[in-house]
Amino acid sequence: QASNPLWQSRGSSAVPSGGRFRCPSCRHEVVLDRHGVYGLQRNLLVENIIDIYKQESARPLHAKAEQHLMCEEHEDERINIYCLRCEAPTCSLCKVFGAHKDCEVAPLPAVYQRQKSELSDGIAMLVAGNDRIQAIITQMEEICRTIEDNGRRQKQHLGLRFDSLYSILEERKKELLQSIAREQEAKVQRVRGLIRQYGDHLEASSKLVESAIQAMEEPQMAVYLQ
Repeated sequence: QASNPLWQSRGSSAVPSGGRFRCPSCRHEVVLDRHGVYGLQRNLLVENIIDIYKQESARPLHAKAEQHLMCEEHEDERINIYCLRCEAPTCSLCKVFGAHKDCEVAPLPAVYQRQKSELSDGIAMLVAGNDRIQAIITQMEEICRTIEDNGRRQKQHLGLRFDSLYSILEERKKELLQSIAREQEAKVQRVRGLIRQYGDHLEASSKLVESAIQAMEEPQMAVYLQ
C-alpha cells in the first residue's frame, strides 16, 4: 500500500467512513467486519498473479544465473552487464573491446531489479486503471438500467393518460350520438306529422274535386244550382 502511488486516491474515493465501500468490479456494497480486509471475499485471479510475482521475486539470482545467456560475439563470455545507451544486455568483453566500449553500462542485477520494480509499479497502475474503468462501466450499466426503468414508467404513465382520454372521448361520443338520435327522431316525427296532415288535406281536396267534376256533368240547371 505504501509503495503504491495510487493507493491514497483509490482509497479516498472507494472507502468512506464506517467501513463501507463498493467493490470496484461488481459494485456490491461491502461492510468490513472484525476480521477487516482478511474477511473479504477472495479473488483467485489476483492471488494467482501475486503468487507468480512473489515466486519470480524470491527466486535467487544465482539460480537464474545457471540459465545464463552467452554473448553472441564472445561465445565463452556470459552476459553480465547492461548497456544503458543501447538498452541491451551484453558481456564484459563487449564493454572493453567490442561495440559497447564507449557506452555507459551498469550491473545486470541492478538494472534487473530496477526494471522489475518499474514493471511492478506499471502493473499496479494498470490494475488501478482497470478498477476505475470497471467502476465506470458498472456505473454506465446502472445508468442504462435507470434510463430503461424511467422509459417503462413513462410509457405506462402515457398509456394510462391516453386510456383515460379514450374513456372520456368514448363517453362524450356516446352522449353526442344519443343527442343526435333524439334530435333526428324528433324532427322525423314532426315531418311525418306534417305528411299525415297534408295527406288528409290532399284526400279532402281530391274528394272535393271529384264532387265538383260530378257537378259539372249535371245537365239540369236547377239541380246543378242546388
